[in-house]
Amino acid sequence: MASKHIDLSNPAKIRAEIQKDPKGAFPLDVWETYCSKPFAHLGLYPLPVLSWRVDPTDPETAALDPQHAVDEALSWSIQTLMLLKSNQPAEALEHAKRVVKILARGSSIVQPKRGQPAAMRPTAVRAWVIRKYNAHPTKSNASWADLADLLFREKGRCPRCRRPRHQYDSACVKALCTAVRNLRSAMEHDGIPA
Repeated sequence: MASKHIDLSNPAKIRAEIQKDPKGAFPLDVWETYCSKPFAHLGLYPLPVLSWRVDPTDPETAALDPQHAVDEALSWSIQTLMLLKSNQPAEALEHAKRVVKILARGSSIVQPKRGQPAAMRPTAVRAWVIRKYNAHPTKSNASWADLADLLFREKGRCPRCRRPRHQYDSACVKALCTAVRNLRSAMEHDGIPA
C-alpha cells in the first residue's frame, strides 16, 4: 500500500507526476490517499475499496486462499504469543503485523469477484485517477479509447486485442469503462465521493 503522503491539494504536481508514468504505482498511491482521506480523522484505513489497487501478480499483496491464510495466520499468531510471553514486544509486534497482512490477503474483500477480473482493478484505478486529475500525457481531454491505448498498449500494440489503436467501441474500451464504473460503484458504497 501507499508508503508516502501525497498532497491532494496540489493537482498540478499530481498531474505532472502521473504523466511521467501513468502505468506506475503513483496513480495507485494518489487514489489510495484520496480514498483514505475522508476517514483519516477516525483512524480508519482498511476500506474494502482499497483492495482495488492490489496487483494480483504481486506475491506480497495478491489474494490468498482463505483457508491457507487462516492456517498460516494461526502459525504466526502462536509465534506472536510466544514472543509476548518471553517479553519480546518488538518482535511480537512484527509478527502481529504479519498476521494482519496474511488475514487481509485471505479476506473476502480481496478475493476476486464474479465478473471482475482482478488484473483490471488497478488499471481501472489508474484510469479513474488520470481522468480525475486530467493527467493524460498527451491529451487534456482523453477519451476512453485514448485511455485504453495509454494503459493497455505495449510495444505499439494492445496485448489484449492485438490492435495498434483502440476504437471507441472496442472490447478493451468497453472492459475499461465497465471496470471504472464498477470502481465508482465500490467507492460510493464505501462512502467515498467518486
